[in-house]
Amino acid sequence: MVQNFYTNMIPVLSFLVMSFLPQTASSQCIARWRFDRIAATECGLPSVVNDVSGETNAITGNAWEVAGVSGQALQFDGITGHIVCKGSNTVRISGAFTVDAWVAIGAYPFNWCPILQQQDGETAGFFFGIGDQGQVSFRLAAGGKWQGAETVRRIPLAKWAHVLGAYEPGKGVTLYINGCQEAFSKIEGEVSPADGADLWIGRNMNEMEQTMGVGKNRQATARILFDGLLDEITISRRTVKDSEMAAFYAGQRPSAAPMLPSRVLPAGPPGQGTFGAVYANLKYYRGWDEAWPVGDYPDVLVRFDEAPYRFVFWRGTSFIPHWVTDNGIWYNNEFTEVSQKGVLRGCAEPMSDKQCRFSHVRIIESSEARVVVHWRYALVDINYAMAYANPLMGGLGDMTDEIYTIYPDGICVRKITAYTSDVKVKREWHEGIVVMGPGMSPNDAIEPAGLTLLNNSGEMQAYSWEKETPPKRPDKPANANIQLINLKSRYKPFAISRPVDQPWFDVYAGEIRRDVSIYPWWNHWPTAFEPSSGRYALAADRASHSSLTHMHWNEYSTGRNRSTKIMLHGMIERPVEHLASIARSWSDAPGLKLAAGACDGGEYDQAERAYILKRKGAGGQTDLSFTVAASRQSPLNNLVLVINGWGDGGAVLKMNGRVVPRGKDFRLGVRDTISGKDLIVWARIESDVPVDFSLSSAR
Repeated sequence: MVQNFYTNMIPVLSFLVMSFLPQTASSQCIARWRFDRIAATECGLPSVVNDVSGETNAITGNAWEVAGVSGQALQFDGITGHIVCKGSNTVRISGAFTVDAWVAIGAYPFNWCPILQQQDGETAGFFFGIGDQGQVSFRLAAGGKWQGAETVRRIPLAKWAHVLGAYEPGKGVTLYINGCQEAFSKIEGEVSPADGADLWIGRNMNEMEQTMGVGKNRQATARILFDGLLDEITISRRTVKDSEMAAFYAGQRPSAAPMLPSRVLPAGPPGQGTFGAVYANLKYYRGWDEAWPVGDYPDVLVRFDEAPYRFVFWRGTSFIPHWVTDNGIWYNNEFTEVSQKGVLRGCAEPMSDKQCRFSHVRIIESSEARVVVHWRYALVDINYAMAYANPLMGGLGDMTDEIYTIYPDGICVRKITAYTSDVKVKREWHEGIVVMGPGMSPNDAIEPAGLTLLNNSGEMQAYSWEKETPPKRPDKPANANIQLINLKSRYKPFAISRPVDQPWFDVYAGEIRRDVSIYPWWNHWPTAFEPSSGRYALAADRASHSSLTHMHWNEYSTGRNRSTKIMLHGMIERPVEHLASIARSWSDAPGLKLAAGACDGGEYDQAERAYILKRKGAGGQTDLSFTVAASRQSPLNNLVLVINGWGDGGAVLKMNGRVVPRGKDFRLGVRDTISGKDLIVWARIESDVPVDFSLSSAR
């Protein structure tokens, strides 16, 4: 909301004299909103002043003052902010008239959005506004038809532009951008004014579906609002000439850029940080941030102390977790997703939960040895209908729990459990999705050869989108179970499934507009609140996403109303061949043989990427020795032990008889449970030959 209020100390007459555009002797200013005077309504709401009539019009939603072309401008958040001049009897058009304004666009609207709109359907009134790619339109009702002109030229983002629409009876409609004529259309018949109708500023009076929709039944109507700055909006009875428009712009062109700071997807402070998970409020930009009724800790950020990438659970992506590269490219491995014909609009997925009504995240563990984060979500469509809702449970439908076990080496186990009334329902579990912030397209973020597939033997094949889309189901290499997404970054994301789960991949081959990108490109998600599950992006004005692959693989376990899968994923800088070794160390982990000591167990749990042990009894010394039988087929890639019931004490680790100093290569964590304290051990080691270890309590 606007916080600064100005008292009306300047007579209205002075504003009539100070016309911003050159005036002819017969011209008359009908209405003007300079935004230099903000008043308060009787209810205390901030309001703008029509400097001609003196009327005040309340600002609805979120808009605030910033420096303008002349004095102050009004910034609209693009989410809620707009102005409605109710039953505006003071705006009466007749004969020749012009409408003009200075604009600076933060993001293009999802459909036609007015700077000014006063209509009664398409039978009376006019529309003057901005389109979905920055084009300008001036349309009006005349001769029983809705007529007008639209520019081919587009207004660039984050720059001041002067736009003017002029109507002259017997001639037509002319549009100017920055003093240059950009469009003309002859108008037949006399104008039919919508006298007394509401006048809208910054929001279309009609709810509309977004333009560039993908497929059927994937959108609902929504408010279309202006995102950016408006200043010096004027309606005048007058005609204009090309020469005076050029002279006007040359004399009034702003010297300062508009106050529209760049919008960067938030991933916390740049660079490396202490390894661990923290709650945070990750801020995007003012208008978007202020739309969220949250406190200081809505998001979860996982940082790493040896690399500048991070793992982020942010409400702007519906808490769908993302690896964020060193240069700010985001990547995720999707979620569970289902369809239910006749019930849902589009599909059911957490991506549709744009308000995070059902999507929640919490930190389970955070220590120097590992982080465990729990993400829970419902499968809903864009109207918040739940998939496979159970009437006996009050409409509760499909839910999913995902457990992310993250280690200091940037490798994470994703354990996905879908709770459903029908485990046989076909659902997606993985899609390789790249997310880009404003100013970045898929071509900027992804190499032309965007995908490399590998198998556990190290055989690999790269696939390029540069000339044509790769085959729907790539067949090389045989038995591929590893994907690497080739982002234009130092560190790149990977995903691995177990060969025993019979994985296979398909390429996301549809919904590609090669006139804008060689990859699929949409902007209905993330950060957008509008109800849509598919909209093509045509410009890098908003946060957007692109998809490359689906991975399919069998369940890890099943139950009566649940199904669980696991996968390994993370970030890597090393040569791609190293991924095969990482994969074998997980899917074919070397055995652990206990030699002596106070613990039982030693089985490898792929869902934790850890060997699980249990202390035999309480009290006394806690020492154990063991051998990990690493081999080339079953290499050891960083040792993880979970020792249940270890207690409060620390530990000393020896590797082949040598003490490993506590530090980045040997880390410990303690997990509190209802039955005691467990020890988490992480040690850096790569070996394809057996390794002897001993662990003793610290004295």
